[in-house]
Amino acid sequence: MSDQKEKDAPAQTKETGSGPGRRKTVRKGMFAKDLKLLMYGFGDVSNPASDSIAVMDDMVINYITDMCQEAAKVAESRGKVRVEDFKYVLRKDKKKIGRVEELLYMNDDIRRAKQLFDEKEMDPADEAP
Repeated sequence: MSDQKEKDAPAQTKETGSGPGRRKTVRKGMFAKDLKLLMYGFGDVSNPASDSIAVMDDMVINYITDMCQEAAKVAESRGKVRVEDFKYVLRKDKKKIGRVEELLYMNDDIRRAKQLFDEKEMDPADEAP
């Protein structure tokens, strides 16, 4: 009976070196849908083999994990990871740092547009009969 409960529980493993009480959840196939579309967009067949998607998924998860761990090392003295830590890690890759800057700018631009929209919605003086 307890063996069945262990099989039904989500797959979690203790990650070494990440601090007390932190667990890493294994998320296989997390990016499968997006990767399938990206692979097709880059010239693969419309329905790529599932093992190809699994390999790509592993590569993406490993890359993201490595980037987060490197950023955490940079922020170790502060204790909190910030966007600047990721920028520092990516500083030698011009394409990636450029894309990060572009996405941050777009995020800020969208945030400002939402604020303007909310201010106009709340200001009754702008609405004349």
